[in-house]
Amino acid sequence: MGYALWLVPSEPQADALRYLMNFRPQHYRSSTHSSRSYPRFDPHITLATFSCPYRPSLYQFLPSDVNSAPVYFQSMKIGNNYLGSLSIVISKSRELMDLHDLVVKHLEKVNKHLQKVNKIHHASRSFPHMSLFYLDEAFQGERLQLCNALRQSGRVYERIGNITDVALNCTLDGATPQFHAMKGFHGSEIWLVDCTGAVADWRVLGKRMLNPSGACISRDEPSFYRPSHFPVVAMAPPPPRFCGRGPFFFGPNPVLPMIPYHPQDPRIHRCHYAQSIDPRCRGNMCTCARRRAYVGAYGRDYI
Repeated sequence: MGYALWLVPSEPQADALRYLMNFRPQHYRSSTHSSRSYPRFDPHITLATFSCPYRPSLYQFLPSDVNSAPVYFQSMKIGNNYLGSLSIVISKSRELMDLHDLVVKHLEKVNKHLQKVNKIHHASRSFPHMSLFYLDEAFQGERLQLCNALRQSGRVYERIGNITDVALNCTLDGATPQFHAMKGFHGSEIWLVDCTGAVADWRVLGKRMLNPSGACISRDEPSFYRPSHFPVVAMAPPPPRFCGRGPFFFGPNPVLPMIPYHPQDPRIHRCHYAQSIDPRCRGNMCTCARRRAYVGAYGRDYI
């Protein structure tokens, strides 16, 4: 298989998911099941896989400036092959797809300049997904039985309707109470993994923390259900009319110079009378130049 770049949750979230991934159904017997079934591995989303004739470096195959991405669970899926045995389908959010495109473009750039990367697999047809279990079926329908056991035991909650999502209850297997309904995680690290051989033989070659993006996963619902908040810039009101003087008119609309309002600076307020009269000028540090501009535009009686 070669090498892979994984998007990995933060450490507390990864620990909670590991508790759930250690679950074994009642019919499981290590003596009767294949040695490849139910291996232990870290929760991840595979961003890309590639082959390389030498041991790669994470800093070579990953862009320098990469932001973290929120991940939202969408549904649970049963696969027909070993690596797709039972997984969580991930929502194709803008942040996740942008991260994937950035990583793939950088890999293509490295491949073009070095001519040493043999093959780059952008993504599988099941991208993005997070595998929960790998198993060879000891009997037909074992993967379906495992999926039903997770639902019936309350470890997986699914909501199907206009919005389809899934929540994972990791507390039944030992996680802290805050992970009773995980609807996603924050992809805060990218790992370089050597995926040669069996799952138990996979080795992590490098880890890298991603820049915080500001997006977060709510404990109750994904953040994209909530309204967006935009910064509001407060502006000072138009100047009052003193002595019958008003603003100049150029055409049908008056020209009202608007200056951002800042808190008053008491060091200057005592020295400049303009700050106590004109609200546009209060708190600005360079009041002398402002004052001369108002005197020239509106007359001294306006100050």
